[in-house]
Amino acid sequence: MPGDSIHFVDQLDLPTFLSMFWHMLVFEVPRFLIAIFAVGAVEAVRSSHRRDSAPALSISVLMPGHNEAASLRQTVVGLRDQTRGALQIVVVDDGSTDNMMAVGQRLKAEGLVDVFLSTGLRGGKSAAANLGLNYCTGDVVIIADIDTSFDRDALERVTEPFRDPTVGAVAGNIAVRNPDASIIARFQAIQYLLSISLGRRITNMLDVVFIVSGAFGAFRREALLSVGGWEVGPGEDADITVKLRRAGWKVRFQPDAWALTDVPDTLLGLVRQRLRWNRTLVRVRVRKFARMFDLSRRNFSAGNALGTLDIIYFQAILPASFFIYIIWLFAYFGAFAWVVLGTVTIIYMLSALISFIIAASVSEHYGRLHLLPYVPGYALFNAYILRAVAVYAYLDELLFRRSYSDTYVPSRVLNQAERF
Repeated sequence: MPGDSIHFVDQLDLPTFLSMFWHMLVFEVPRFLIAIFAVGAVEAVRSSHRRDSAPALSISVLMPGHNEAASLRQTVVGLRDQTRGALQIVVVDDGSTDNMMAVGQRLKAEGLVDVFLSTGLRGGKSAAANLGLNYCTGDVVIIADIDTSFDRDALERVTEPFRDPTVGAVAGNIAVRNPDASIIARFQAIQYLLSISLGRRITNMLDVVFIVSGAFGAFRREALLSVGGWEVGPGEDADITVKLRRAGWKVRFQPDAWALTDVPDTLLGLVRQRLRWNRTLVRVRVRKFARMFDLSRRNFSAGNALGTLDIIYFQAILPASFFIYIIWLFAYFGAFAWVVLGTVTIIYMLSALISFIIAASVSEHYGRLHLLPYVPGYALFNAYILRAVAVYAYLDELLFRRSYSDTYVPSRVLNQAERF
């Protein structure tokens, strides 16, 4: 009971409190406090600066997709209504088996799509994106999932950071379009607000943005070409971001550029998605780019090393240490560990509520305060379910390299991919 937990904590002396709650004090509290102070600083700086208009750069919107016939027309029509004005729209049909090719050809005939390509054989998102990149003429290439929808000023906003000629990529802000589909979708809507709308504000302030989502990201075409485009996924969005940073390009997050995406609305669908995402951390961050920590390399960057360490710390070490902490609790305190764990859980819920209110307050019309009653449930789900999925994915990838058999990319393509 909450009252019992509060009374229990109140009776502890400082050494006992520290010995029981060391994991939260070491791993959780610093992150929570940093988030609060960082967001306050970010918003203070943003409010003191006048928003300038977007730079006069031409834009190509690149949309690779597989079996997206149902969404393609609506997305293209929405893009033509953008405040940014003239756009080149390039659509690549990656070996679809539905009606996507016919829909794309009609849109091309109507003048709504500038370039439509159909491969006839599925090669994966990276191959389709690289093919389409050859036809993009814009100074900025915006890559988007075909089932993504955009605020009318999204493209105008996402190009603003390119005023700085050293910026090579900009991550757009993403919210969940189907939060009412299920309780699982609501939990993800909360997580997107916390991890993207709030979390990336912090990483942007610290200059450690290490992911430009393939659902909505903008790239300077010159920068993309300089690093050879996208490599075979899964995890191609993380991979391209790291390659750009290692090449010396800056990566920014634009919180005012909003797009909406559908998320899995079943537990099984979510678990499959997160297994793929979490395996990517081992494949890209640990195996492929471990040399980011090599001080002897000519292009060593302390910022890139610290940013990679930050990702590994929060996404891998924190969830793994949480379950080590639970095992330690029961080994040390026996049945009394349930009281300690219950107290920890209540603190998690309270910190999640505070973080969500902060995230909602800085997320404009996507703040969605009606999700507030679901935040305690999300805190439980994240702590005990999603962290368990993450730890399993890391072990699975470390031991079995499961990402190289992921159906996200055709097996004949994966078999040719370089293994790390």
